[in-house]
This record gives sequence, structure tokens and C-alpha cells, in this order.
Amino acid sequence: MDTDKTTYLRKIPARRSDSNKGTYGKILVAAGSEGMCGAAYLAGLAAYRSGAGLVRILTPASNRLIVQSLLPEAIFTGYDSDSNFRVLSEANVSWADILVLGPGLGTEALSVTLVRELLQAIAAQCDATPSKWLGKFPLLLIDADGLNILSVRPELMQLVDQIARQIPVVVTPHPMEMARLSAVSLQEILQCPAHAAEALAAAHGTITVMKGSETIVLDADGHAFQNLEASPALSKGGSGDVLSGAIAGVYAVLRADRIDALNEVPPEEQRTRWRRMAFDAAVTGVLLHAEAGRQAANIHGTHGVLARETADMLGIVMHA
Repeated sequence: MDTDKTTYLRKIPARRSDSNKGTYGKILVAAGSEGMCGAAYLAGLAAYRSGAGLVRILTPASNRLIVQSLLPEAIFTGYDSDSNFRVLSEANVSWADILVLGPGLGTEALSVTLVRELLQAIAAQCDATPSKWLGKFPLLLIDADGLNILSVRPELMQLVDQIARQIPVVVTPHPMEMARLSAVSLQEILQCPAHAAEALAAAHGTITVMKGSETIVLDADGHAFQNLEASPALSKGGSGDVLSGAIAGVYAVLRADRIDALNEVPPEEQRTRWRRMAFDAAVTGVLLHAEAGRQAANIHGTHGVLARETADMLGIVMHA
């Protein structure tokens, strides 16, 4: 199990002097439920703070005022029970380079419909327009209620398996979410989180971020990393949402730096490098998130850090 953080932190590239917002990707954050938009805001904020060029937040229309007040830099797209979720999903998946699905989404029927239609739209893009869609080197990250929905909807997990054969898929469960996904006890997960993460990655072809005080990242290709430096300031609501946004933003930065080189190699090598880039982004996001929590604690105290304060430190620790 690799524990050398310098291997990953030194891979963070400088921002390109010739860049524009399109250089650093379009991130879709499908998150939040009616009247509960904190997770959507935090994931979107973290994506921007960690380097994303453009963020669109897809959330219930009732959240518009709060989201646009808290994060006016983000594009807002709202929906309600009368929305055409197939059309909505196809349009947003076609727009995005990177997709974050699940923070604060809830598990109600409307949320299940959204998850289903987004996954179907992603699978369709992989199959129908491979040169256009796969040429963008997209990434799917599933967190929180996205994972809770998958745990009780095997047909949707099968869609994830299908997608993971085409593009990198990152899942970010905490121990309880992992227990639900794996159908094993929480105690078993806590006894050996690395085994649980390895099993999930192998079964579904995902990059698995097993969250905890010493977060573990594993993929189906045998890469494994453990962060040994705990950051207790992160034991607050919303920290997981910040991590999801951070991984997405870091991926956008790495993608901008490596995309030209990726386009120059044969397809099989391209796919290998692409998946490794996603693994690197997951590990780097974990490390930056932990350090941002520690830096925020220097200002607010370990007990006093809020998730948004961790998000606000991401850009500073990336620059260090």
C-alpha cells in the first residue's frame, strides 16, 4: 500500500498561461434535494476552489435562490416533478466533461429517477458517440445518496458496471455506505476497510475511495494508496461533499495538463493512462482535502472548522 504523498502532490501542474475556462473542464454537480442544497453548494464550491473551469449545479428548482446567492459563479439548472428527466439528463451529460452525482440528493422517487436517467444518458453517450464523448476523457464520480440509491437498485449498479468499462468511475463511500453497497456488516467494514474497498473495486471496475480517518484509495488495476495523516477537523457535516468536488476539480486540472499527451498514444495505452489519471486525481483530492482541513483548523480551531472553510483552503494548499 503506497503512503508517499509527495508522489502525487508534485504532479499538480501550474495553471496554463494560455488557458481559458474551457481548458479546465465543465463539471456537472447533480446534488441536493428540495430545500436541502448545502451539499450541492459545497461540492460546487470545492470544484471551483480546486481548479475547475466551469461548474453547473443540477438541483431542485426550489434551491435556486440559495445556490445562486452562495455561489453565483456556478450555472444553475433546476428541475421539479414536471420536468422531462430524459431530456434534462441527455442535455446535461452531453454538456459535461466531469460528473459528480449524489451529494445530498436524498433517496426519494424523484432522486431515483434522476440517477437512473443520468446513468442511462452516460451509458448512451459511451455507446452512441464514442469519438466525441470519450475524446473528452470524461469522469463519473458517485457519492453519498447516489451510492445509497445504487445499494438498493441492482439494475442501476449494472449500469455503473457498464459505464466503468468505458470511462473511469470513482465512488466515495464512508463505512456505512460501503456496508450497504457490499451487503456486509458495518463491523466487518471497520475491521478491514482496505479489503472492502478492494472487493468493491474488483467487482465493479471502480476507483474506490474508502473514507475514514486514514482514507484508502484502490482501483481494479492494483493501484492502492492510504493517507496516514489524519485531519480531525474534517469530522463535520459537509466534508464528504467537499471531497467529491475536490476530486472533480483536481481531475479537471490533471486532464488539462495531460490531454495532449493522451491524444498522441494508441487507444489501449490511452485508456490505461486515462484510468491512472483518474486514480491520481482521487488520491490527490484526498490529500489536498486533508491538508485543507488542517490549514482551516489553524484559523478556526480543530473543533470550529466548517466544511466551506475547508473548501476555501483548497486553492491555497494546491499552490503551496
